[in-house]
Amino acid sequence: MKPHRSPLFHFLLLGLLIFVVQVSYSSREEATRDPRSQPISIDRAKVEELESSFRQQAGRDPTERDLAMMVAAEVDEEILYREALARNFLARDRGIEARLIQKMLFLETGARIEDSEKLLERAIALGLHREDIVVRRILVQKMRLHESRLEPGERPSRADVEEAFAQDSDRFREASRRSGTHVFLSSDRRGAETSGDARLLREHLLDSAIPPSEAVLLGDPFPLGHELAHRSEQELENSFGRHFGREVFESPFKTWSGPIASAYGQHLIWVSTVQPERPKSIEEVEDRIRGELERDRREEKLRAFLRAARDRYEIAIETAEEKG
Repeated sequence: MKPHRSPLFHFLLLGLLIFVVQVSYSSREEATRDPRSQPISIDRAKVEELESSFRQQAGRDPTERDLAMMVAAEVDEEILYREALARNFLARDRGIEARLIQKMLFLETGARIEDSEKLLERAIALGLHREDIVVRRILVQKMRLHESRLEPGERPSRADVEEAFAQDSDRFREASRRSGTHVFLSSDRRGAETSGDARLLREHLLDSAIPPSEAVLLGDPFPLGHELAHRSEQELENSFGRHFGREVFESPFKTWSGPIASAYGQHLIWVSTVQPERPKSIEEVEDRIRGELERDRREEKLRAFLRAARDRYEIAIETAEEKG
């Protein structure tokens, strides 16, 4: 009996045809189904993944509040993703289209770039976009931007800026600053002798009245230079280490002080100018305040959208007890 006449062959062929029809039907159903119609489910495996990620980043177990916030963020992301799909953002992004077409070119033997439109349709029908984390992130971000966009009438006015400035003017102050010169003595070069050398050099500088520009030559080279120009206390701390800025700000005016220790060695300080703290004018901070107000309004608009969107979804969170 020839193989193609065998009842077993016919049975296997029929099974293959049924499988192809089912896959085709499932793909069409996947492509046409409203992504908002299915429940959002956060299973225990996902919760455990969130807990593990938190431990790695924070070095401790998450509290109930920590976990609730992470789960809520996960739900928000899923809502944004599904809403982006429902609004057909998928088909309106050239970068996403190119990524899905590239996947189909890899998966389908004989596929050609000339058939990109059909390849894109098949990629969506097969649900390739649902398994691609990059596509997901793009869609979520596009939805965030879309729902937090401010209309012209929602943007902060000059009056809004003036009100915010009046309510919190103490926050907008120019920090006190110092300018001067430092003579550096390297602990890498001098080792245990660094502090003693610094004290002796300070006595010499005080006795000889050497100008600061020449005094730096008696110390060691410093890679960031020897001039301290208009530095705030915090900026000095950021550059030289903890307590350095405070000690510089406590140093007397136009005389050698120190030595002050840093992460690099010892420093002798000559403070040449002092700029006291002052309030900033509204013109100096208008752009900053406007930006902060816009950010707050965008965030609130997005939160309002998500609150309303949650009512359209069935949301299920699996706890440890439910899994057991």
